[in-house]
Order: sequence, then structure tokens, then C-alpha cells
Amino acid sequence: MTTIIEEYESILDKASVAGPTTEDSIASAEEQLAVKFPMPYRKFLMEYGAAMGVGFEIAGLFESSGDGPPMWRHVVKMTEQFRGITKDNLPSTLVPICDDGCGTAYYIDTAHQSDDAPCSIFAYGPGIEGGAIASNFEEFAVKLANGELEV
Repeated sequence: MTTIIEEYESILDKASVAGPTTEDSIASAEEQLAVKFPMPYRKFLMEYGAAMGVGFEIAGLFESSGDGPPMWRHVVKMTEQFRGITKDNLPSTLVPICDDGCGTAYYIDTAHQSDDAPCSIFAYGPGIEGGAIASNFEEFAVKLANGELEV
């Protein structure tokens, strides 16, 4: 039987990814956003950077080539944009990592964490007021890629 981690890695290995991100880039992003990314998301950034697959996208960190629009969404720019829209209505510990294109955004919770703790993913959007939709990042990525998110 395939584990959630094996399925997660298989999905991301088939996706278009930005490539690994450096620890310095991660630290800079955390400083800009005044958060500390949970270890599972840090591992995603260090291995994949950002990802886009069939029917899903996960924002991350990457160097832009400057030749037209980037292929992936940048988590710092996305967070700054969402914070501007939501004003102070959402906790600053929530960092958006993707959206469904219909008004629902998915946020990784950067609060209350230790290096080995899972990180919850929350959904906010029309009629959705912060329901936890996954108890860890890998589960979220698998459900997202498989079209199995229930909000």
C-alpha cells in the first residue's frame, strides 16, 4: 500500500517545479512575511521550490527569469496580495499557498509549531470561514492534486 508521503513525492515528481530553493531565500521570505514556515513546507521549498501540475498549483519560492510572467506563484507576493485584500480579518500567521480560482484560498498555518509537528491547512472563501481541510501539508498536496479537497 502506498503511503501519503510516497504519493506526495510521486505527484510532485510529475509536476512542473521551479527547482530547489536555498535556505537563504527561505529565511528572507520568512523575514519579509514575519513568519516561520512549518518544516513540511520548508522541505517542499528546499526540494521543489514551487509546483504546478494538472489541475493544481502550490505557491513557493523561485528566481524569476524576467522573460515574461512566471510559471509559478511566489508565496511572498501572494501573501502580500492576500493580506492587502483581507486587511486584518485573518491572522498574520496564515500564509496562502494556493487558491481554487473561485474565491477560496488555502492557507498554511505558521503558528504553534515545532520541527516535527504537522501543519494544518485552512480554507477561507465565500461561505468558508477557516475550516481546517488537512492536518498536514503532504495530505493537503495529495488531496489538492487528486481533486479531493472538501471544504
